[in-house]
Amino acid sequence: MMLDILKNLQKEISTFLITIALATILIVISQSWWQTSYDDKSLAQMDLNAAKDRYYTAINQKKLLEKFEESYNKLKTTGIVGEEERLNWVDTIENITANNKIPYLKYKIDKRQPINSGQLTQKFPGIELYKSPMSLEMQLLHEGDLYTIINNLHDKAKGLFDIRSCAIIRNTTSVESLVDSQTDRNFSAKCELNWYTMQKKSVQLPSRRNI
Repeated sequence: MMLDILKNLQKEISTFLITIALATILIVISQSWWQTSYDDKSLAQMDLNAAKDRYYTAINQKKLLEKFEESYNKLKTTGIVGEEERLNWVDTIENITANNKIPYLKYKIDKRQPINSGQLTQKFPGIELYKSPMSLEMQLLHEGDLYTIINNLHDKAKGLFDIRSCAIIRNTTSVESLVDSQTDRNFSAKCELNWYTMQKKSVQLPSRRNI
């Protein structure tokens, strides 16, 4: 009797075991597929984040380059970057003399000289800095004319300069008060200036050796 029952259940048991085996296989495959999908998604997210970082870095670099380019072009336009603006300096001085009725103004611009500074070379290795010494000798009606000349040079001439020295003295006259003076050359003044310009250093290619 028991044997007949087992025989009748054999098919159902086999089917049950096969079902369990198939279910187990499907679970393993699903888990493996899920893990692979999760890993792929994680890698894709990492690639996306890296792409975003590169994108925003490129944008920031572009903005920084545009800012530097704007500053560079401004320096170039104002005559600080590039060659000397000697003609502009001379024209400005002559216009100042004529427009402000300066009785006498003599100028001299020496040859441009490189400025050798270890600190500048370390901070700005790609830039060469120069100075062009200028001397001004003037005869003036009153002391305020000296300020007028220097202020006009600062506002109207291209480039950048500083004042190394400046001295003014009252000329000897026969009158005690300038109110009674009959000349427009009551003061003598002399100033020494340095005009500054900068340029990119030229790249020297290595010389070819004969083999």
